[in-house]
Amino acid sequence: MIFLTQETGFLKPIAWVLGKIMEGLFHLLEMIMGWFSLENLPYIIGFCVILFTIVVKLILLPLTIKQQRFSKLSNMMNPEIQAIQAKYKDKKDNESVMKMNAETKAVYEKYGTSPTGGCLTMLIQLPIMFALYRVIYKIPGYIKYIGNMYRGIADKLMGVDGYAQKLVDLKLASKVESVDTANELIDRMYTFSNAQWDTLKENFSVIANNFSADIDKLSDMTGFFGISLTQAPGWRWSWALLIPLLAGVTQWLSAKLMENKNKNQMNAQQQGMGNSMKVMNTVMPIMSAFFCITFPACIGLYWITSSVVQIVQQLIINAKMDKIDVEQMVSQNIEKINAKRAKKGLPPKKITNTASAYAEQVKKQEERDARKGEREEQIKKSTDYYNSSAKPGSLASKANMVRMFNEKNNKKND
Repeated sequence: MIFLTQETGFLKPIAWVLGKIMEGLFHLLEMIMGWFSLENLPYIIGFCVILFTIVVKLILLPLTIKQQRFSKLSNMMNPEIQAIQAKYKDKKDNESVMKMNAETKAVYEKYGTSPTGGCLTMLIQLPIMFALYRVIYKIPGYIKYIGNMYRGIADKLMGVDGYAQKLVDLKLASKVESVDTANELIDRMYTFSNAQWDTLKENFSVIANNFSADIDKLSDMTGFFGISLTQAPGWRWSWALLIPLLAGVTQWLSAKLMENKNKNQMNAQQQGMGNSMKVMNTVMPIMSAFFCITFPACIGLYWITSSVVQIVQQLIINAKMDKIDVEQMVSQNIEKINAKRAKKGLPPKKITNTASAYAEQVKKQEERDARKGEREEQIKKSTDYYNSSAKPGSLASKANMVRMFNEKNNKKND
């Protein structure tokens, strides 16, 4: 068992559970590859990361659906909430503030959600995501089979006098203190490239004589179609650069899908916020690609798989959300509220649509203002037309206006 290479602190319990899932998937793949006589278990870590990502995304699917549901409801609620805010815009007294909060709360109740509905699901997911990264980053600490292979190499290496300083001299470690325990040495060896393993075998005969086959097997397991998943692609031309490239592209596609969905449901005021999100949805994929160049490729593989799964989930969720009957949903929410009130001995609460009515009034006023603007524009164009052949305001322009007006009426009568 390797404990110190695992996550510590408040994330440890979450990482432990995720590590068990990762180990279970590893043994499943090990069994499947055994059926095909693939003794070196090629690419098993890569396939394990992909399956692990899919399983975790499925586990988090209820939270994802809840978050998407809140996003859809927010687009429906915003006109009503904005109408309430406009209604009490210039009223800062305590009574008006209390009324505004009460009406706003009624809107959230009507739609069966709360102002913190979207934030809560994101907060729940954050520690899971952080723990997940650590599991992927320190696989030897969570998969016993792999950990034991590294443990055997580390124990033999530590039996060599002056091994730590020699590793530093060979540039296989940055400093002696970073490899003075077995767990630290395992974490360091997990990031070795094939060239670094060759250097280790050339300079430590005990490793070359006893663990050459294990090292070759580890290289096969951590490779993925010519890409070492334990190495960062770096700023050099190689197949590994496909990882950050695909990570950026898939995340951009996922963000674009979400952006287009929300854009169709935004009102004019929300479009301004949408433009800011559009910039963010362009910047974040670029940043992800940049980070993947410096992170181990297995992290990039996780991001790619996560984005692809997110795209599939989003398409399914969008189709499901489009079929939601909002009126029926509101009716069900009111029934739930009244059921809770009945348990407390309170009378049924009727949630009015005051805010909706006010929002409709605002909309009608905007339409009237638009028509008024159109009429004013027509008058201006007509005046400019009549004044085009004479000085504005002069007697000639007025006579010209009367003449042209009569000519137009005569043409209509003809």
